[in-house]
Order: sequence, then structure tokens, then C-alpha cells
Amino acid sequence: MKAKDERKELENMIDQASHAIDGNVPRPGDTPELQNEPAFDADLDELQKDCNKRARKLIKNSTGFVLTDEQVKQNPYLKNKMDVDIISLAGMLYQMECTKLMQRTLMEEVRHGAQHPRMYEVFSGLSKTIADINKQLLQTVEAIKVTYIDLKDNINRKKEELHALGEGNLSRNEKGLVSHGTKDLIKQTKQRKAEKIKNKNNNNDIEDVEEIK
Repeated sequence: MKAKDERKELENMIDQASHAIDGNVPRPGDTPELQNEPAFDADLDELQKDCNKRARKLIKNSTGFVLTDEQVKQNPYLKNKMDVDIISLAGMLYQMECTKLMQRTLMEEVRHGAQHPRMYEVFSGLSKTIADINKQLLQTVEAIKVTYIDLKDNINRKKEELHALGEGNLSRNEKGLVSHGTKDLIKQTKQRKAEKIKNKNNNNDIEDVEEIK
């Protein structure tokens, strides 16, 4: 038999046996006993939501004595910044919780007899990661607290500067506080400008007299 004939015969055998082979090969889901059991039963979506709630609570506890909820709502910049800070903290919390979950899963494997030396190395690395994230969280919360204190000081300073201009009306738009001058404020501004010009002219006259002498 030639090689060409042998190849053709083998192809016919494979084609005829394909259905039988497909029927005998187990497919995913058909053999539960061959599937791996879940290493943990955590709901990662719920974990993310919980981290978001914890991050929001952390931010509010850290900034509550500095800014009120009303001040944050009235200032778009503060509101957006707080949202960004919450996302940042939530990400760190989620990373820490996932690392703890992996560490616990690894401990369960070791408890069931999987005592490969590499597993102890991984456990040590996970422990260091958790410690680093905890440190980063503390530093981030303190930095956020200082930032909001500085922001409050800047806002108060701006209000004082606007108040010092006169008794004009203050309103707020998307850019912050805006001062609307009244007739009295405009009149006072013109008087101050005129007095400055008059004083400047008087000083120039005195200098000219001294030069003549």
C-alpha cells in the first residue's frame, strides 16, 4: 500500500470515529467530580462595594471637623476632589482585602498538607504587601486631612479678601465666590482711587519745591 493510500485510509478512520470520540470525551460541566472546588467563596463585587463605603466613611471622618457637608456641596472643586480621594482609598482597601483573602487561602492550603517551601515564601511576600498597604493608607489619610485644612484656610482667606472690598453682595457660581459691587462700593472705590492720585500729585509738588531751594 502506498503512502498516499495509507494517509487516505487514516483520514477515513478519523472522520468515521470523530463522532464517537466527541461523545466519549467529557465536556466542561458534564463531570462535576472533575472540576476544581473554589478556593474561597468571597463575593468580589460586594467586597468592592464595601471598600467604597469604608473609603467614604474614612474621608468624612477625616474631614468632618474641617468642612461641613454643606460647604462641600456648594464648592464643586471640593466635591470632585472628595470623590477622587474616595476612589483612591477604595482602591487601596480593595487591594488590601484581596491580598488578605489570598493569604488566608494559602494558609488553608498549608493546613490541608500542601507544605511546599515556595508557599511559605509567597506567604511572607503577602504579609509584607499587607503591611505596606496599611502604612500607605495611614499616610494617605493624614495627607488628605492636611490638604483639606489648607483648602479651608484658602477659602476663608478668599472670603475675607472679598469682604474687605466693601459690603457688596456675595454670590456663588461654578467658579466659586463672586462679589457683586453696589453703588456705595463703586463710589468708595472711585474715592480711594482719587485720593491715591491726589496724594501722588502732592508728593511730586513737594519734591519740586525742595529742588528749587
